[in-house]
Amino acid sequence: MRLALLRWSGRQSLISGVVTVLFALGLLLILSLQINSSYRAEVQRARDEARNLAGVLEGQLGSALREVDLVVNGLGLQLQPGDLSSPDLGEARNKTLQSLLLDQLAQIRQLDNLALFSPDAVLTHRALDTPGSNIPLKAEALDRMRNNPFIERDYARLDGKGGLQRPGLIIVHRVEITPGQLDGWVGATITTQYFDRVFGNLALGHQGVAMLVDERLGVIASYPPQPAGFEPDAATLRALRDGAQEGIQVRQTRIDGITRQTAYQQIGDTPFFVAVSLSSNDYLARWHAETRYYLIGGALLMAMALLMAYFFWQSRQLSTHLRSKEKRLDASESRFRQMIETTPVALVLSRPGDHFITYINQQASQMFALPQATALSMRVFQLYQDRLDFLNQLENVRQSQPVRNLEVRLRRSNGETFWGHLSMSLAQGSAGTTLLIGISDITEHKALESELQRRATTDGLSGLANRAHFMDVSNHELIRAQRYGRPLTLMMIDIDHFKRINDAYGHDAGDAAIRAIAALCRSTLRDADVIGRLGGEEFAALLPETPMPMALLVAERLRARIEAHELVIPSGETIRFTASIGITPLEPGDTLIDPLLKRADLALYDAKHAGRNRVCQQQSALIP
Repeated sequence: MRLALLRWSGRQSLISGVVTVLFALGLLLILSLQINSSYRAEVQRARDEARNLAGVLEGQLGSALREVDLVVNGLGLQLQPGDLSSPDLGEARNKTLQSLLLDQLAQIRQLDNLALFSPDAVLTHRALDTPGSNIPLKAEALDRMRNNPFIERDYARLDGKGGLQRPGLIIVHRVEITPGQLDGWVGATITTQYFDRVFGNLALGHQGVAMLVDERLGVIASYPPQPAGFEPDAATLRALRDGAQEGIQVRQTRIDGITRQTAYQQIGDTPFFVAVSLSSNDYLARWHAETRYYLIGGALLMAMALLMAYFFWQSRQLSTHLRSKEKRLDASESRFRQMIETTPVALVLSRPGDHFITYINQQASQMFALPQATALSMRVFQLYQDRLDFLNQLENVRQSQPVRNLEVRLRRSNGETFWGHLSMSLAQGSAGTTLLIGISDITEHKALESELQRRATTDGLSGLANRAHFMDVSNHELIRAQRYGRPLTLMMIDIDHFKRINDAYGHDAGDAAIRAIAALCRSTLRDADVIGRLGGEEFAALLPETPMPMALLVAERLRARIEAHELVIPSGETIRFTASIGITPLEPGDTLIDPLLKRADLALYDAKHAGRNRVCQQQSALIP
């Protein structure tokens, strides 16, 4: 009986030893797989994070450069011939240009200074005249734009030499007030102070790096200012520059014992690139801590297994394993929810099949004025102004066509519509395919675009079309009339003795007279007629589908209304004034509006010399 017991004990010990060895080997294998899997997950997360940060940085800098283009283009449209020829244009005009530059500079926070240059790159006017605000523009840097009139803008590096001047970027726009003639340049500077603000808002970690690189692979700005142990990959930047690669490119490098995940992307249609690099000392810090915990936990489990009986080992191991998995899943879900709840982008998740919303974060809930619980009973296309927009985007995503930063009209729960930048993608998970939508509200940006467009096309005093916009619209109408053989007439209106009004009652009264003429033109003419202020007291009106006899009646009616109008100025005095009108029809050989303006101006000259307050016509050369 005792021998049997010993034999049983020996067999039990052998089985226990074998099971213990197998358990130890299995535990070591599981730990190694878990550590390797978590390592790969952290590396992939770092690559995705670098890619996302590069996309965010490209969007911010691209948007900033586009805003600069809009402001500078708007500035160019408000300049007059000769404004860039000399720094001494008289005290009044110099003050006007200084005010104009300061107004444009105040519209966009990333600009440090704004200046005007003559065709020879001589500084004539600038918004700020403070130490360190100089724009060192050199004539030879403009040769490429000077020799190629189709290049409207170019960039130059601001090297920051001279002590007070910060390094950065110079943006130069070509100015052609007179078509086909170089009138000068508009220069704007963005220093590293703005780039430092943008880079400083990125979650780069302690050893992360963000850079702005030009097409010559020179570093314009970086954060931190002098990063140690990092150089951008020249081959990747050259491939992006030459078009051999597109989109965001992520590269892994190892220098001085540090592995880096670096994302590169070109900024829109500019010659600049962003590079965002994350250090393994940052993105693997959590992995190192978790690995230590895994090893300590494995050692404890092995020690417990050696002290426990064989018959309780399987149940104990299974229970421990299940609890460990549950904790990791809960922690992972908690981290995921915390990440998407705190992200500054509105996120919406839905099922691609029936389009029901499965989740929205707090930002999306606030953006659409929609409680999160209520959103779960809605379909995602109900957030769109037009359901077809959603269906078209979903079809593109299903065909592997990316939808990124697309401008879309969306709708809040109260019916209010707004503009948003929308990105859409399909993600595969354990629960199946999920449609992921990211949205940024750009309503203010669209309002700014609309305001800049209005300022670029509208005369500030009269509210009518300015000269450039009038010429552009009139040329389109002229082409249409010539193509279909339709009649068209142009009239020019000039206030009689306008200088007397200014001299007798002041310039405010003159401005009031101009506004009164604009109001009378709008109320007398049709909505289809194009009315513009050409400058000073001179106006023009283009009358499509209007033959000469009818145009003469309209012009006479307008002249009579101006003569009968009484203008009451703030002093209580009543001013009455008249206007002379010159009118001319469209000729078959007219291809631009300029010949009509010349003929109408001659007719206006005849009206002035015939005694004013009358309508004179300049007959077509084809009419006997």
